[in-house]
Amino acid sequence: PDGDRMTFCISSQAGCALQCAFCATGAMGFQRNLQPSEIAGQVRALRMLTPPIIPTNIVFMGMGEPLMNWKSVGPTLTLLNDPRALGIGARHITISTVGVLPGIVALSERPEQFRLAISIHAPSDALRKTLMPVNTKYPLADVIAAARAFDRRVTFEYVMLGGVNDQPEHAAQLAQLARECRAFVNLIPLHPGGSMGFTPTPAAVITAFAKALRTRGVETAVRRSRGLDIAAACGQLRTERLGRRAPVAPEIDGEVHVA
Repeated sequence: PDGDRMTFCISSQAGCALQCAFCATGAMGFQRNLQPSEIAGQVRALRMLTPPIIPTNIVFMGMGEPLMNWKSVGPTLTLLNDPRALGIGARHITISTVGVLPGIVALSERPEQFRLAISIHAPSDALRKTLMPVNTKYPLADVIAAARAFDRRVTFEYVMLGGVNDQPEHAAQLAQLARECRAFVNLIPLHPGGSMGFTPTPAAVITAFAKALRTRGVETAVRRSRGLDIAAACGQLRTERLGRRAPVAPEIDGEVHVA
């Protein structure tokens, strides 16, 4: 909750196959893709509470990579947006991706004004591929080109890792990328439980980093932490398997499906 806004973070997969170095969700492995009923059902469950909770904004930033489950996420977007279903405005629904290019194209071809957020987390290929293995398949330059071609404003998600991606030169590089596609930058503090051995950037350094971006003409915000008390903040989402089946490769359950 934030004033008159209620933003709800939903998952598209059980687990995640991407294994980003700083994220606990990737460490638990990939279990399966969720069905449209399971994804939209997360929002429906809020409305069935007493009293009901009516979200104003939806972000696909929970477990999983949404654009690696497009066959379910595509229909879910319709269910979330259609006034005959959940009736949430398209501009209030954001898809977050590491930069799965076929999925970005599929999203851009939808007539509705859904929002796109891209997990950048490093401003160069050399650094990004050490943090995000997916950068080998979808290099940063190609991701930035896709963001530039997207006909709506894009948000860059950037987790702050102490001594890794939070130096002045990183701010200068990130600002250049953001200006190329008129992106808004969302700086994300690293949270306990999702740190995976990294050290959080001190608050004063985050403030200086944000100032360096703004000085270069990039609109920037520092994300407010939510869900820390239940280990559900950014990068923390993880479950123990407790006898469930072992992780599987994402190809077994279907990957990107572009119509």
